[in-house]
Amino acid sequence: MSPGRSARADRPSARTGSPAHGSRCAAYTPTVTARDQQDLKLVPPPADGEVLSTTRPQRLVVLAHDAEDLYRSRTFLRGMAMAGHDLVVAWLEGEPPAKVPPPGRPLRIRAHLERSPARLAGQLATTPLTAWRDRTSLTGAARLDPALQRALRSADALVAIGDRARAVAAEVAADRCPVVPHTDLAGWATLPRTWHQLRARVRAGMLSATYARNLAQRLQILRGVVPDSSQGDLTELLCQLFRSGGYEAAAELLPHLDHGPDDPVERARRRALAAGIRTSADGAEDPDLRGAVAELLPAADEVLHAGDLARAADLATLALRLLFHPELHSDGLTSPLVEEPEAFLAPWHESQVGAVLARPVPRAPAPAAERPPSARPRVVVVPGSYPRFAAQVIEVMREHADVDVVDLAARGHLRGLATRGELVESRLRQAVGEQVVVEETFAEEIVGADALFVDWADRGALAALMTVPEGVAVTLRIHSMDALSPWIHLVDWERVGDLVLVSDHLRDLVVRLLGPRLLRTRVHVLPNSVDISRLPEGDKTEGAARTLLMIGWAQRVKDPVWALDVLGRLRREDPSWRLLLVGPDFAPGAVRSSVDYVAEFRRRLAAEDVCGGVDFVGETTDVAPCLAAAGFVISSSRRESFGVGLVEGAASGAVPVVRNWPIFAPLDGARRLFPPSWVVDTVEEAAQRVLAHAEPQAWTRASEEARAEVAVRFLSRSPAQQLAAVVLGQGGP
Repeated sequence: MSPGRSARADRPSARTGSPAHGSRCAAYTPTVTARDQQDLKLVPPPADGEVLSTTRPQRLVVLAHDAEDLYRSRTFLRGMAMAGHDLVVAWLEGEPPAKVPPPGRPLRIRAHLERSPARLAGQLATTPLTAWRDRTSLTGAARLDPALQRALRSADALVAIGDRARAVAAEVAADRCPVVPHTDLAGWATLPRTWHQLRARVRAGMLSATYARNLAQRLQILRGVVPDSSQGDLTELLCQLFRSGGYEAAAELLPHLDHGPDDPVERARRRALAAGIRTSADGAEDPDLRGAVAELLPAADEVLHAGDLARAADLATLALRLLFHPELHSDGLTSPLVEEPEAFLAPWHESQVGAVLARPVPRAPAPAAERPPSARPRVVVVPGSYPRFAAQVIEVMREHADVDVVDLAARGHLRGLATRGELVESRLRQAVGEQVVVEETFAEEIVGADALFVDWADRGALAALMTVPEGVAVTLRIHSMDALSPWIHLVDWERVGDLVLVSDHLRDLVVRLLGPRLLRTRVHVLPNSVDISRLPEGDKTEGAARTLLMIGWAQRVKDPVWALDVLGRLRREDPSWRLLLVGPDFAPGAVRSSVDYVAEFRRRLAAEDVCGGVDFVGETTDVAPCLAAAGFVISSSRRESFGVGLVEGAASGAVPVVRNWPIFAPLDGARRLFPPSWVVDTVEEAAQRVLAHAEPQAWTRASEEARAEVAVRFLSRSPAQQLAAVVLGQGGP
């Protein structure tokens, strides 16, 4: 059974036909017809040619010898007509099928004399004798057909269809108009099948940003007209692009979406989808995002009341994607989840679908597992999407218990924090009483466990908590971004005995977000563990007195541009100041604000005041040399729950400079976690703190104080030991 699917045998596994209004924002793969297979080929759209244009309507004369040639080229001609070209379709022999007439104005070529004396004189004067002698041929008849000659004189170009027409096209056109070269004709025959191709790709689940850009180019040629029958297919494409990060391609297609279908549920869905795409493409919250969510959730409730769980889950997933969009919370300077959580989440909390997704569900009975009476307790650890944070507590617990590490994040669909529809649907089905298998392998791995420790409230956490049976003690630890993700709102908190937060401000945030749902859960604050084996031995190395260190820098949330601004300010005083950035470079991303931020960082790095003053050390597990090389350690982050790199730097004797993390500034996060003297609000304050401790005596005193603070706050009572005690049920803070 696939992950996240109900165990009900009568539930269809795939959809067929064209998606109806309100179908799911998910890829599905029913049977693909032979004609669909042709439409799945991604053929480039027509391009502006030497004569034939894709951007402006033209008057075109289409020339063929036989009507049969026109019939064989009907899709090609339809493509030109759909692009707005005005066609005069001329042929010499045969008749087109009455049921499939060629597009444009038909003109059967007939050689005859002009009736008007003046026109007759002109015809006699301009028609070569060869045309009179051979007036039954295509060339002769064309030269002697007054209507065709008038059409050619007013045409922008002549298009020849079939070998015989191409052979005489230049002679027929004479000096009246140019002949469209064969190279200009590529792609026109596939243009009329644009919407068939879209439907085939929706059916096959082959919806990509590359295809979307191809479709956008075709729409420009088609004058932006999407037929009503294809609006549902376009919606599915936009859903997939929004889900997979193809935001720019989605933004290109969005103006062609009909936002006002008759079905009010589908209307709400499209409004929300549009708001999400604009937020992603613009890199900032769309003005309509909150209003769209407020309309979408009642629509989801209506669908839920009607018993359509799949569609209700789809709409709820879309609402969650908007409410927890990374542009709103991840790495900006503010988050409504921090500043106004009650108001921001009110539509979700007031919705029936939100209430059902939070509903407690009795756990399944634990399967019998034979174990020796004297056996040590067995603990299953799910280390989450960022497993290095659980390493120390795993080592400690192995001294007291048998520990099995289950890396659910390695199973792909359970890695990360982004909203995933299958999990939302599984949670909804479980909440209404269906038997759901979310992760079949984990259901086997948890058998016989006494305790479960889940690190990070991510996708894997929800899957694990939905699967854990009766009698297993559960501990969940939340770090930072997972507190601002949707999954904590879908967790059945009655299954969680102990919740661990890594800082006071994070505890306050999560308690405020979840409220009474935590009444049966013990809440603990335990800092992250600091691995003292990573610290250098001995004194700082030469040059450390003028070196700032930043460990883990290449994300917008870490805001290395702010650190560069501090460096620039310091180098105004003394150009020997340097910044050491440790960790991998920026990863490719699709989020607009992150892409723009990378460009901003590159520009700032090249600025004269910092150019040549930055050193880079790539990804490494040996940070001791970097710690030894720095006299100061800086946290320029916009959001932190703890800041392991900063604490490691302070433990090594580097003087800390901590930005008042903007997202958590309303919670006074940095000043509650660290001594207030470490924390600064501006670049100038950061520079002044560094300069105030730049001389050896002041630096030595501040360095010793930093070591002492770290020892008292984070090392004197081993956080890993304390966390292990909580997991093993041996008490805790």
